[in-house]
Amino acid sequence: MGKVYACDSSENIKTAVSKCVEALKNGGLAVFPTETVYGIGVDALNEEAVKSLYEKKQRPYDKPLLMHISSLEMAEEIAVLDDNARHLIKKYTPGPLTLVVKRKPVLPSIAVSGGDTVGLRFPSNKIFLEISKAFGKPIAATSANISGEKSVARAQELKSISDVADVIIDGGECELGLESTIVSLVGEKAKILRLGSFPKEKVSEVLGECD
Repeated sequence: MGKVYACDSSENIKTAVSKCVEALKNGGLAVFPTETVYGIGVDALNEEAVKSLYEKKQRPYDKPLLMHISSLEMAEEIAVLDDNARHLIKKYTPGPLTLVVKRKPVLPSIAVSGGDTVGLRFPSNKIFLEISKAFGKPIAATSANISGEKSVARAQELKSISDVADVIIDGGECELGLESTIVSLVGEKAKILRLGSFPKEKVSEVLGECD
C-alpha cells in the first residue's frame, strides 16, 4: 500500500506535492485529487510507467488514458491545437472539461491505445496544479479505482487502488464528484463523448451545436 500524505496544512501540502513528484519521476503510480474525482497517474512520457498503470489498474489497453496538464504550453507540446481548442482552453480551463484532439508523436503509443488522438484534461484542484507545475510534464491518468469499480471523490474510499499506488495524496473530498465532460474536436463537428460535470451549453457557446 502506498504511503498516504494528508494535505491539512500548508507545510503538509508542500511535503505531499514533493513526494508525489518524486514518485512520478521514479516511474511510480500516484493518486491525487482533482475537482471531479480522485485520479491515479504516471509520467506520460515514461512508457514502462504507463504500462504499469494499465496492468495495476487492470485497465484494458484499448482504453486510452487522459493527459492531465496545467497549461496551454504543456498542451501544445503533446497535441495539435486549432483555434477552437485554444479558445476552449483559454475560456474554460482549468476545469472539468476534457478535449480530444490530434496528438503529437512525443507521447508513447500505449498511452493513447495506439490512436492518433489524445484527451487533454486540465484539473482545477489546487493541489493537482501544484503537482503538475512542479513535475513539469503531462501526467497520464484515469480515475483512481480498479477498472469496473466506481470512481471515488473521497480518499477514504480508495481502498482497492491503494494497494497498487506508490503515493496517495489525501486532498479531502473532491468538489464535484462527477467525471469531466469529454468533447472531441476531431472531425468537422464537435462531439460530446461523455457528458459529465461541465455543461454542454458552454461548449456550444464557443463551437455551436455539438453532436
